[in-house]
Amino acid sequence: MMTSPDTNMVLCPAHVSSVSSHQSLSEIQLDLFVNHEHLICNLDFSNNVLQSVPADLYTYLTSLSSLTLSHNQLQTLPLGISKCVSLRGLDLSFNKLTFLPDDFVDLVKTLQVLDISSNPLFTLPACIFSSTALQELYASQTGIKELPDVFSEHSQLTVLHLADNAICRLPPSFTNLSQLVDLDLAGVKWIESHDSKVTVTSPGFSAFLYANPLLERIEKKVCNYNVCCQISILILPLATDAYTEV
Repeated sequence: MMTSPDTNMVLCPAHVSSVSSHQSLSEIQLDLFVNHEHLICNLDFSNNVLQSVPADLYTYLTSLSSLTLSHNQLQTLPLGISKCVSLRGLDLSFNKLTFLPDDFVDLVKTLQVLDISSNPLFTLPACIFSSTALQELYASQTGIKELPDVFSEHSQLTVLHLADNAICRLPPSFTNLSQLVDLDLAGVKWIESHDSKVTVTSPGFSAFLYANPLLERIEKKVCNYNVCCQISILILPLATDAYTEV
C-alpha cells in the first residue's frame, strides 16, 4: 500500500499504477490492475512514449470514466472504445493520430469531454459534431478544413476549441450552439464569400451571436460582416455578469 501525497489516502498498487504520467513508458501493462480492474475509474498515462494501446484495455477496465493518453506517440486506437460505457472524459491530445476508430459513433452518445487537439486528423467524424452528449470539445490544431452541417438543436456544447485550423466556413447549423460560453477560433482565417453555396450567412451568424448572451456582448469586437478580412476570435470563459455592453 502507498499513501497519496495529495489526500493522505492509502492507495493499493493498482490505483497507484493508474496514474503513470511522465515515466517514459512504452506500453500499458494491464496486469498491474489485476484483481482491482473493476475499481479503476481514472487512468492517466499522459506524457509517456506510448505507441499503442492494448486491444483489450476497454473490456478489462470496465469502470473507466476518465482516460488520459495525451502527449504520447499514438498513431491509432484499437476498436472497442465504445465498450467503455462509463467513459465521460477522453484526452488524446498531442499524439500522432490520423483517424479515429469507427465505433466513435457510439462513444460520443455518452462522452461529455473530448480532447483531440494537436493530432494530424484533417477530418473528424460527423458524429462528434452532432453529439448531444458532448459538453466540451477541444479540436485545435487538427488540420480540419470544414465543419459538417450537423450541429444539433439539442447540442450541449459549452466549450468548443477549433483554433489554428484551416476552417474558412461555418455551416448554417452552427447557429444551434446556443449553450456556448467558451469558443476558441484563434488563428482561423475567415473569408466571407458571397456565392450561394457557402456557409452561414451574415444574418445567420448574427442570430447565433444574439442567441448567446456572451457572444452578443462581443459582437462588435468579432468582425465586420461586410468586409472580407482575416479574423481571429478567442473567447475565454468568464462569469457572464462580468461583461458589459459594447
